[in-house]
Amino acid sequence: MNCYLRMGLSGCLVALGLSACTRMNSSIDGQTFKFTAQQQCPALLEMDVGQTLELQLNENPSTGYQWSLVESLKLFDVESIYHTAEASSSAQVGQGGQKIFYFQAVKAGQELLHVKHARAWEKTAIQEWQCRVRIS
Repeated sequence: MNCYLRMGLSGCLVALGLSACTRMNSSIDGQTFKFTAQQQCPALLEMDVGQTLELQLNENPSTGYQWSLVESLKLFDVESIYHTAEASSSAQVGQGGQKIFYFQAVKAGQELLHVKHARAWEKTAIQEWQCRVRIS
């Protein structure tokens, strides 16, 4: 209400929007942190047991390139699903989709989430994403 009296409703909404943009935390509901390959994780992401990190990555398995975990995790339960484009007249054979990883924090500690986009038979990844997480 104090914000409204000083700046009016539109100024208040802009101020609230800007303050949300400056936060390093990308929690969408207080329980889930959502990232894409283009978004960099903070230097150290703070999470609580029970919270989830969702990572959405573009993938086209028909090229041989797939996203995978670099190392097994001890502090997270991990689930991944693959979504293809909706069945429609524009869908094509070999068309890509999205791989979505869900990392649910199950134990306190610190761990590095590290995924790579590579072909299984090649040593070099074409893209990687990392996030150091502290769980309390």
